Amino acid sequence: MANAKKKKIRKAIARRATALDKQQVNKVWRNIFVRAGIIK
Repeated sequence: MANAKKKKIRKAIARRATALDKQQVNKVWRNIFVRAGIIK
């Protein structure tokens, strides 16, 4: 049971990490587009 719990926690952390990565990537792309004048 302890192993399963650890796996669940690890998965949750990984999911959170990927979500944060996506947010950062979106921010970077938004900045690039804003500088390029694509977003009005």
